[in-house]
Amino acid sequence: METEWVTLGAMASGAPLRLPIHTIRGSRPGPVVGLSAGIHGDEIAPVEVVRKVVSLIDPAAMHGTLRVMPVANPLAFEGATRHTPHDMLNLNRVFPGDPAGWITEQLAAAIVDRFLPGLDALIDLHAGGIFPTVDYVYILNDEALSRSLNFNVLYRAGRSFAGTLGTVAIDLGISTVVVEAGGGVDQEDIYVGKAAMGVFRALSYLGLHTPNPLPPVIPTVVDELLTIRPRQGGLFVPEKRIGDLGRIVPRGTLLGRVYDPYGFGELERFEAPFERTVLILLRGGVGRVIPGDYAYMLGKPEGE
Repeated sequence: METEWVTLGAMASGAPLRLPIHTIRGSRPGPVVGLSAGIHGDEIAPVEVVRKVVSLIDPAAMHGTLRVMPVANPLAFEGATRHTPHDMLNLNRVFPGDPAGWITEQLAAAIVDRFLPGLDALIDLHAGGIFPTVDYVYILNDEALSRSLNFNVLYRAGRSFAGTLGTVAIDLGISTVVVEAGGGVDQEDIYVGKAAMGVFRALSYLGLHTPNPLPPVIPTVVDELLTIRPRQGGLFVPEKRIGDLGRIVPRGTLLGRVYDPYGFGELERFEAPFERTVLILLRGGVGRVIPGDYAYMLGKPEGE
């Protein structure tokens, strides 16, 4: 494995700000595939997925090259925050960046300049963050690639968010898939294993790795996502747990409540909004919420 450290400069402490990009070359020619994680510093599971894939992959069995960027935002990763603590910008909203801009924009520019060139495909890993857990894969510009990961839920995005790494990769003609798996504090090992297996299946589809003999699942494809955020802060008590992710529940199903932790009264409740509602992101445990937090992401099956 070859490692390139892309150095942007020095922090006020004198420590260098740098990005590691690892290159694993197979024994035979083939596609160049990028694997990225850590764009959001509170999404820890994807970093472990990358470590697991690198530890298991055998270059002798590879047809092509795997380029790996395990921690795209070291500053946010150190702080376990979604945004870069130094300028409070979201790295995945400022691509393609600006080498003369804010520190987050400089990180984005370096990634676009040093990581994306030469890629035939990009697998970009994300998770739900510190509290919520998520489980789905985007369909972007290569549906077969998205399906190859063998996730139970696929989201056919009508658009990709402006300023994301995936959007820039698509504009460059790179086959791109964004994976959302894990987060929260429960069953993280399950989602790490699932995402790592999905990566290997995608590498097989791309021709870089040995084909996977396991049969594919028949996924639920959703074409509409609704994000539910509480308007009342307080004590969050779920009715649906992590094991319910990916399931379809009927309209009106009670998903969870917010209670007043001081006076005990119910402040808010959340119910399934669609005739058939797919549970894509949720908070699986009791905890505190503030107005505007992620509570749920709910999908409507395609064609309904």
